[in-house]
Amino acid sequence: MKAAIIQMRVKAGKCEENMAVIRERVADAKKQGCDLIVFPQNAVSGYLLGDRWLDEKWCAYVDHFNEEIIALAKEIAIVWGNVKYRHGHLFNCAFFAFDKETHMRVKRNERGGYGDDGRYFEENAIHDLIEYRDHLFSLQFHHDYMLADWAINIDCDAYCFDETKWVPKGNTLYVNPIGMQNCGKHVCIYQGGSGVYQNKQWKRGVDDGIEGMCIVELDETIAVKERKQQDLFAALCNGIRYFDEELLGGKLPWIIGLSGGLDSSVSAALLTKALGKERVYGYHLATCYNSKETIDHAEKLARTLGIHYAKGNIELLRDATSAVMKQYGYDETKWPSLVKENIQARLRGHLLSTFASVHGGVVANNGNKVELALGYCTLYGDAIGALSLLGDLSKVTLFQLSKQINSDYQKEVIPSALLPRIEENKLLWEVMPSAELANQQRDPMKWFYHDYLIDHRHDFSIIELMERYASGEIKDHALYRWIVYYGLDDPKAFIEDLDWFCTTMRRNAFKQLQVPPLLVVSKHAFSAPFAQGTFDEARYEEWKQLILARAKKAA
Repeated sequence: MKAAIIQMRVKAGKCEENMAVIRERVADAKKQGCDLIVFPQNAVSGYLLGDRWLDEKWCAYVDHFNEEIIALAKEIAIVWGNVKYRHGHLFNCAFFAFDKETHMRVKRNERGGYGDDGRYFEENAIHDLIEYRDHLFSLQFHHDYMLADWAINIDCDAYCFDETKWVPKGNTLYVNPIGMQNCGKHVCIYQGGSGVYQNKQWKRGVDDGIEGMCIVELDETIAVKERKQQDLFAALCNGIRYFDEELLGGKLPWIIGLSGGLDSSVSAALLTKALGKERVYGYHLATCYNSKETIDHAEKLARTLGIHYAKGNIELLRDATSAVMKQYGYDETKWPSLVKENIQARLRGHLLSTFASVHGGVVANNGNKVELALGYCTLYGDAIGALSLLGDLSKVTLFQLSKQINSDYQKEVIPSALLPRIEENKLLWEVMPSAELANQQRDPMKWFYHDYLIDHRHDFSIIELMERYASGEIKDHALYRWIVYYGLDDPKAFIEDLDWFCTTMRRNAFKQLQVPPLLVVSKHAFSAPFAQGTFDEARYEEWKQLILARAKKAA
């Protein structure tokens, strides 16, 4: 029995385009004598459509394509994912059709994640085994499992670099789309992974990140074929390309501020790889605080990538702002340093936006996950952009990504001087991370330590950290290495740093709601829906006083 597995790029909301692919693939499979063809979950419409699922006319429109697919199911059985809409009731389903006989499985609503299934879809226990060509098949979604000769698992599972990929049990035809879908703030990347699984092993299928069809003979021993999986660099590049093509038309210039630091260097390398050097415009916007090293890095990076590049100095604009403020009665000499720093950041945002207007393009946002979490950015300054390329990547992840980038380009694109060296429990920098908005400024983050707290905030809460610290259990945790490195094994220093960390994160939470949409590549992306001001201050204060009291007693 021949089965065709289709790894297709599902374009959210573009039913006619998706249906054109389905028609073409069914015709191809028929020509090759296939008995069965399988498409992914929500193959007609896409999955992450937000409140569009509340539009009854839209739901009825999406549903009507099911009849067309059923009509195509002659000489071949077709499995696909789509909604079923009847009299105000909406179900997310898997369908199996052959010669006008149709079976259906209703997807159970997922809790959490980006789909918010319960808001849009109803549930139903409809599910039976399907007998076809002397085989018993079951229709499944994601982590489902039902005993059958073959499970047909249709999915819409987003790429996640920090989570082990789920592996189906038993004999499974697994189909997952590629492409990009979004729910507003979050732009999810789909890499595929479609193929035949037996004994929890991927036997054959379509390589990650590409569209294609894999045909397998289910009644014969399936030989193992090596699977080409995407690394983080490739996944990010695909996400940028999908976003650019589907939302922006695939032709606009991308404007990027090149500071000469790590974040902007990585962003420029990603844009160049994803879109080509001709569409990337880099600008270095200097003040007297920019070091020669970072200025040289920015220029060398642009030359290495071959992108458009221009540099200038924004002090004239900064001085003009001070002069205008003076007209309103404000004396620059009395301003806090932060006011002066933010003026520079906003002027850079203003200029980048102006460059984008001149070129008819968009601005790329360079901020990383730690900066986003702590609000270490200036609204309407470095927080602007059409897409946050690095907003779900901690600084430590960027260190690792930089090595992937240099390996892919086969040359040093990201300067080694921007990456730390760890030698004998020492963190050594040639050029330390800095916003370069003030003299000798250095980023206040404790890299590796704060990165870990942010990356693991859902499974390693601040209160739990304090509990482990007070009990001494933290000494057995990998994080303790960095606690010692930064001198936080001193309880007073630990609490002072935690006070700064928590206060900074809470005070700047509103910024997370205003930054650009971000490419999601981890289990827990920031700027997810959250309630501001919900920090448990009473419990925090209780553990804080306990830690300080124990330290005082021990002394």
